[in-house]
Amino acid sequence: MTQPAKTLQKPKKLIPIRKFFGNFTFVSTSLVFLTLFFLGIFIAYTKNQLGFFSIFQQIRWFNDVLVFLSQMEIMPIVLVFIPIIGGIEQLVFGIRSSHKRDLVVIFTVFLTILLVMLSYPKALDGGIHFEIPGILGLGLSFHIDMLGFVMLLITSLLWFFVMVYAHEYMKKERHVNRFFVFMALTYSAVLGTIMAGDLLTLFLFLEIMTFTSYMLVTHGQKEESFNAGYNYIFMGLLGGFAILIAIFLLYFHVGDLRFSSAISALQEKGPIQYWIIGLLIFGFGIKAGMAPVHVWLPKAHPVAPTPASALLSGIMIKVGAYGILRVATSYFFPSNEDLASNLPSAWQTSQTIGAAVIWIGIITMAIGVFLALQQSHIKRMLAYHSISQMGYILMGIGVALYLGYKGAMGYSGALYHIINHALFKSLLFMVAGVVYFHTRESDMYKLGGLWRKLPLTASVCLIASLGIAGMPFFNGFISKSILHHAIVEAHQYGNPSFFYAEMIFMIISAGTVCSFIKLFYYVFLRKMPEKYKSITPEYNSLDTSLLVVALLIVAIGLNPRYILDTFITPQLYHTTFDPAFIHKYIEGLTFFTSSDLLTMLIVIVLGTLIFLVGTKFHLFHLKLPAWLRMEYLFFYPVHFLMRQACILMYGRQCLLDPVEVERLKIKDHNLGLIERFVIMSNTFNKKYENTIIKSDSLIYTGFITAILLFMALMLLFR
Repeated sequence: MTQPAKTLQKPKKLIPIRKFFGNFTFVSTSLVFLTLFFLGIFIAYTKNQLGFFSIFQQIRWFNDVLVFLSQMEIMPIVLVFIPIIGGIEQLVFGIRSSHKRDLVVIFTVFLTILLVMLSYPKALDGGIHFEIPGILGLGLSFHIDMLGFVMLLITSLLWFFVMVYAHEYMKKERHVNRFFVFMALTYSAVLGTIMAGDLLTLFLFLEIMTFTSYMLVTHGQKEESFNAGYNYIFMGLLGGFAILIAIFLLYFHVGDLRFSSAISALQEKGPIQYWIIGLLIFGFGIKAGMAPVHVWLPKAHPVAPTPASALLSGIMIKVGAYGILRVATSYFFPSNEDLASNLPSAWQTSQTIGAAVIWIGIITMAIGVFLALQQSHIKRMLAYHSISQMGYILMGIGVALYLGYKGAMGYSGALYHIINHALFKSLLFMVAGVVYFHTRESDMYKLGGLWRKLPLTASVCLIASLGIAGMPFFNGFISKSILHHAIVEAHQYGNPSFFYAEMIFMIISAGTVCSFIKLFYYVFLRKMPEKYKSITPEYNSLDTSLLVVALLIVAIGLNPRYILDTFITPQLYHTTFDPAFIHKYIEGLTFFTSSDLLTMLIVIVLGTLIFLVGTKFHLFHLKLPAWLRMEYLFFYPVHFLMRQACILMYGRQCLLDPVEVERLKIKDHNLGLIERFVIMSNTFNKKYENTIIKSDSLIYTGFITAILLFMALMLLFR
C-alpha cells in the first residue's frame, strides 16, 4: 500500500525584528534600553556594587571626564541650552520629516540624562556653581547641589520616557511641530528653574515655564482649551507677581537673594518675615496646585494633550513644590552660627510657618481627594488627585519647618513623595492617553472590560494605582510611610492637635484607595461595551514608556533604601537638622514593619468599604452645590463688599451693571475665575475689560522675553 506523498511546505518567512518594531519604535526602544543600561551602571557606581566605584576610579578616561566636569562650571548653562538648540532642530526637521524630528526630540533629552548623571560626583562634593554677573544689576546664578540633582535626574528621565510616548500619541493631533518646540522650551525652563542659585534666577525661569507651557495647555485650540489657558496664565501671573513682590521685600530687607539662611536678618524685621514667606508660599503654591489656589489645574489637565498632561502633573507642579522646599529650607532655616548663638529663637519663625503649612497641606489633600471621587472624566479625576498628592508633599514640608531641629522626617518624606508621585501620576496620565487613543473616550462610566483588549495597559495601570494608593512593595508605600511617621512626630514632639491631622491623613489615604479601585473597575473590569470589541492594538512606543515607568515604580518599592541613602540622607547632613536624629531615625528607618503594614491594611479595607458604599448608593455622582464652589465662596463676599463700597463712593451714580454683577452670586457653572475677576474689577472701573488682562499678559511676556534675549547677548559677548 503506497503512502501519500508528503506535501512540502515552505518555511514561514520570519519578519525582520527592525520591521516588526517599526522604524521609530525600534530606535526609541533601543534608546530606552540604553538609558536603563546607563541607569544601572549609575546605580552600581553610587552603591559601589561589585566594586564599581573602585573600578571606575582605575579607569583613566573616566577620571579625566570627572576632572573635566569638575572644572566645567558652565554645566548648568549647557543643560539649559541643549533643549533650546534641540527645539530649533526639531522645527527645521519637522518641516521635512516627522520621524527625524521625533528622533531629535528623544536624542536631545537622552543627552541631558547623561550630563545629569555625570554631574553626580560634583553635586555630592559641594555642588556646581556658575554666575552670570550684571544681568538686571544683580546677576544670575546657578547651583546644582544634591536637592537640585535629584530633581534634575527625575525630570530628565521622565521627560525622556514621555517624549518616547509622545511620538505615537501625537500622530492623531494637529500642529505637532509647534507642540514639540514648546515642549523643548518648557523643558529648558524647568531645568533652569531647578538649577537656579538665587530667587531672581528661579523666578525668571519659572515665568518662562509658565508662558511656554501655556502653549501646551491651549494646543487643542478649542474654546475649552482657551478658557483653561486663560485660567492657567492668569493664575500663573498672579503667582509670579506674588513671588516678585517677595523678591523686592527680601532684597530690600536682607540685601541678598542667594539661597542661604536669612533668618537672623529677617527676625529683626518683625512681621515682614511672615509677609515674605506668605507671598512665596502663595506664589509657588499656585504653580504647585495648592488649595485654595488650585482652580487652574483641573481645567488645564483634561484639555492638554496627554504627553503635556503627564508632564504638567509629573514634573511642572513639582517645580512649585520644589520652590517652596528650596526657599523654606534656605531663607527660613537657621545657619550653624545662628544655632550656636541662640537655639530656641532660631527655629521660632520656621515653627510658626510650619504649623500653618501642615494644615494647608491637609486641607489640600482633603479637597483634592473629595473632588476626585466625584469625577467621571479620567484626566480630570487624575488632576484632582494631583492636587491631593501635592497636599502630602506640603504637609511633609510643613513638618520639616515645624519640628525644626527634628524635622528631617518631614523633609525626607516630602522629597521622596515628589519622586514617587512624578512616576505613578505620569504613568496614570499616559494610561489615560492610551485608553483615549484606542477608544476616543475619557468618561470612565462609558468604558469597561478593556483588560481583554489592552492587557499591557491594564497591568501598568494596576501597578500605578497600587503605587499611588500606597500598597506595600510599591513606591507610594515608602514615601507615604515616611510622611505618616512625620505627622506622628509632629503630634508627639509638637502640638496635640496634629493627632487629628494624622486621622485625616488616614481617611484621605483611604479615599485615594477607593478612587483607584473605582478607576480600574470602571475602565478595565466591568462588562465591555459592544463598540470596543473591535479594538486591535499593536506594540508601539506607547507601550515602551508604560513598561519602563511601571518597572521603576516596582523597583523603588522593592528597594526603598536606595533613594533614601543615596540622594536624600546626604542632603540632610548639609542642613541644620539634628545629625543624631538623622542617624537614628532616618538611617535607622525600617520599612515593612508590622505597624506600617497594619496601618496600610486599615486604609485598604476602609477604601474598599467606601467604594462599595459609594457604588451602591450612587455617592460618586453627587454634584457640589454652587455655594460650595471655590469661585462662589471667594467672589460672593467680594461682590457684596465691592457693591457696598461702590454705593458708598458714588451713591446713586454707582456704575454697576446689575445683570453682570448678579452673575457673581448665581449658580453659573460656566463662569470662570477670570470672568468673575473682571466683573468684580468693573465695579470700580467700568472700562476694565478681559482684553486688558490678556494685553497685560502679553506685555509681561514681552518683558520676560527681553530679559532672556539680554541674557543670551551677555553670554555671547562676555
